[in-house]
Amino acid sequence: ALRASAAPVMTQQHKALDAYAAQAAVAEPAAREVPPVEEAASNTGSSISVDAEVIDAAVLVSSVSSAHSEPQAAREMDLEHRQEMEEEEIEVVALKWTIVVGLVCLILTFLIAHYLESLHFDYLPEAGVAVLLGIAASAIFKMAHGGMMMADMRFDFEFFMIWLLPPIIFEAGYNMNRKAFFDNIFPTALFAFIGTVMSAFTVAGFMVYAGEAGISHPMGGLAALTFGSLISATDPVTVLAVFQALGVKVDLFSMVFGESVMNDAVAIVLSRTMLSFKYAEINAVNIALAGVLFLKIFIGSTLIGVLFGMLSSYVMKHAHMSHHEDALFKESVLVAAFAWASYYVAEAYELSGIVAILFCGIVMAKYTRDNLSEQAQTLTSRTFKVVALLSETFVFVYLGMAAFAFPIWDHIGWATVAVALFACFVGRTHIYLFSYITNFCFRSGPDPAMPPITTTYMHVMYFSGLRGGVAFAISAVGFQNMDFPENGDSMVVMQTTLVIALFTIFFMGGTITDLARYTGVLERDNPTIAPKHKTLVQDSMFGKIDKLTIRPFLTHHHKGVDAEVDFDYDSNDCRIAALTIQKSWRKKSSPASRKKVAPLLASKVKSTDVELGAPAASAAPAQLSTEDKVDQLRMQVPGASSDDLRKILATTGGDMAAALKIAKK
Repeated sequence: ALRASAAPVMTQQHKALDAYAAQAAVAEPAAREVPPVEEAASNTGSSISVDAEVIDAAVLVSSVSSAHSEPQAAREMDLEHRQEMEEEEIEVVALKWTIVVGLVCLILTFLIAHYLESLHFDYLPEAGVAVLLGIAASAIFKMAHGGMMMADMRFDFEFFMIWLLPPIIFEAGYNMNRKAFFDNIFPTALFAFIGTVMSAFTVAGFMVYAGEAGISHPMGGLAALTFGSLISATDPVTVLAVFQALGVKVDLFSMVFGESVMNDAVAIVLSRTMLSFKYAEINAVNIALAGVLFLKIFIGSTLIGVLFGMLSSYVMKHAHMSHHEDALFKESVLVAAFAWASYYVAEAYELSGIVAILFCGIVMAKYTRDNLSEQAQTLTSRTFKVVALLSETFVFVYLGMAAFAFPIWDHIGWATVAVALFACFVGRTHIYLFSYITNFCFRSGPDPAMPPITTTYMHVMYFSGLRGGVAFAISAVGFQNMDFPENGDSMVVMQTTLVIALFTIFFMGGTITDLARYTGVLERDNPTIAPKHKTLVQDSMFGKIDKLTIRPFLTHHHKGVDAEVDFDYDSNDCRIAALTIQKSWRKKSSPASRKKVAPLLASKVKSTDVELGAPAASAAPAQLSTEDKVDQLRMQVPGASSDDLRKILATTGGDMAAALKIAKK
């Protein structure tokens, strides 16, 4: 079309060129002679006119060719765009197939683990099965040169921190055994906070010293501190799964659970704080600023989680959804919405969403669950458990895939791995130190509220310090960002972390069952003695504030009522809670009202005691304290006051039978 439109013009220009050629041929003989000045001038004028015509023709040809080249450039750009689209489609398809491979590994993990459990083969835990399947999948694709799928199998920090870890952490806080957790909160906090920091510096010291001595890789000081921070994060999944299956004592379970959940959050914040020294000089001022940053992140995230947890409890209390059966799913959705809101608010403020969602779950367990209907409590508990189980199992599959998706085995330093593993065992000795401190400060004396931590408990907790997904996720993002490019420290940290995680999962996770059975920490071997119930007077300052102000404000419970009764507690706790409610009622009611309902309460209490297996008034009187005897008598004579019963007991010398006769009169 362009040629056709340009043809008339081109013909005219060709004629002009032909005329110029003819004139040149005629003028050639004359050009050999010296022309007169007039002829030269005329010839020059004609050549200039012909040259102008030639230039015009050239300009037209140039414009036509440029007009022809513009569609060609557009076609080339369109071709490049199509190629990019095709590459993106291939990447999306590869990602989908990677997800399919991961889901297949999940399915096989549950089936194989269930089969091994039916065979009572305890030496390969479920986490180990998931890791092996992940390793097999990544090895197959590495041999098949599946470059795109191998790239998708790499441990992505953002995916782990946003989609996998929050459901695990929140479910751990939400479904915890509330009473057991708070009864052991002091040693748990020591293990998780101070113990993690001590372990981090211990590991860092060993790595620096061994590197300077030429025993292992010469790791830089900041890299060693970051490695110590991340490797101090223990993974609870394997150990707690074994403990739940075997029925380990509840106080031991709560301490292992609490430490592993909280120190994950501590390790994340601590390693993040250490990285703040990358562009700052290490001196006293910057160390103090780093400490302030650590406290700011941790305390700020904790406050956000507590705030959203308390807000959820207050909202659910006044929404009155528990009285409507059709609001069951709305209750569950609101619980999840408040939890994830705390996570993203903390992240938006550049704090730690993991810390926030952990403490939001703990507060929800303490207050919000009491404002839900029984069906909603069951639904939320089971739903979060299913999501957490999927997430934590996929973490181990993901961990196995990283074995060949990253250059783990390229020039790995086994001496460095050995030194780091030894340093982890030495750093773990803080369990013994803080257990002895707890026993000395809070669990000694003639009548402690909680039994002391035994040496057997210490051994089991020491052996339960497995490493897993959190540690490797931090090391993997450090490798991808090249946080420590000098001397290859980033790669060494990642390689060492994964090998230690694999060792602890297979060796320690595979033998924890035998250790639990051998040490006699199972509930059926030696039943746990229920901790002594504290009255409001005997309770701590926080307990008094909680029962008198916080709990009545956030829940439907009255002042002074202790509602820390979970479904899996001993039924005697229900009787104690009933006694506390009666005590609260007696303080508010008149003597006439108490006397009026005394017969009804007496009959109800007697029948409840028979059903719950409460000890009779005459059972082992010598083992009961005065307050216990008062409680026993109050069950039989609800109309009597505690002061009157104490006076009667003093008169009878503590004889329960004689005191009961006098009280009934």
